[in-house]
Amino acid sequence: MLVLTCISFDSLGAVKKEKYNPEGKEVFIFNEYNSSAIGSKVYGGLYTSPNINSLYYPPYKKYKGMEGYLDKEVKVGRDTYQKIILKNGEVFYLSDLKYYYGFESLKNYKKRLEQIEKFKNIKFPNIDELSVTEVVTESKDIYIITFSNGQKLYNEQLEGLLQLSKKITDANDFRQLLNAINTKNIHFSYDPIDDLAEIKLDSDYLKIYISILKERVYLTTVQVICSSYDGISVKNFKIYQSGNTYNSPSDLTFKREYGSYVYEWYNFILNNEFISYINSLDDTQDAIIRFYGLKRNRDDNIYSKSISEIKNMLALNKTLAKYLEFANDNETIK
Repeated sequence: MLVLTCISFDSLGAVKKEKYNPEGKEVFIFNEYNSSAIGSKVYGGLYTSPNINSLYYPPYKKYKGMEGYLDKEVKVGRDTYQKIILKNGEVFYLSDLKYYYGFESLKNYKKRLEQIEKFKNIKFPNIDELSVTEVVTESKDIYIITFSNGQKLYNEQLEGLLQLSKKITDANDFRQLLNAINTKNIHFSYDPIDDLAEIKLDSDYLKIYISILKERVYLTTVQVICSSYDGISVKNFKIYQSGNTYNSPSDLTFKREYGSYVYEWYNFILNNEFISYINSLDDTQDAIIRFYGLKRNRDDNIYSKSISEIKNMLALNKTLAKYLEFANDNETIK
């Protein structure tokens, strides 16, 4: 027997209609700021009848901002459906409200709207050219704020940057930070519980981490990474570009992680020797990093784009030194 499952994106078919009577019921609403619905142009799947073969994706344009309420539960065999009656009288069924983020209680939605209005009025000190152009929501209390330069920030990221803007008072220096984290491979995160911000350059063989605690102290670390199919037991490394060489200390202790590849890495605190060497590199040419292992050696390319990004991080590190105290070790920053 062939069973066909009907999944509809744009045609409603024979939907039931009932009188809309929300008295004594908790009212819900289709969130018109839901990022998933805006992007896909539909809300998550509902059912036009209490069975899995009636799946229907409500079009965003038609249902955004439409209210409805939860009616009785309907049991079909082992399955339980929540009946929904919308303001236009249409009846749908939902399998699990807890995991359906596009349909929110009206009470919580009004709070969301208040928060969205606050985000729309956010301005960074002395950065008059930047304004908020869009605010959308994800699940629970997560918001994505888009600025006039195209930069997108989650609300926790924005909170961290607003805290830093109180410390980094020069507008050009703060622009440098915003421009740095508005690039593909440089990421900004903020943990409000520990008041800890982190700026991370994610590249293949050299990662840079700038950790900022309580807008007071910061620590910049470099992570050197070697990946291979079997692990080469790295002891030290060298970076080379057209006769310009950086030699790491010998007999370093690389940590290991096993997966489809073996990852070996070593962390060290950024120092003046490494800063001088990176700044001496030509960021229009690639460099080579050679890992010296007990089993064998391995060469990998550090591409010119990565060199340029590392230089940007080092320049940001220099700027932060004007406002923050440099931590001596990892313990200080925890």
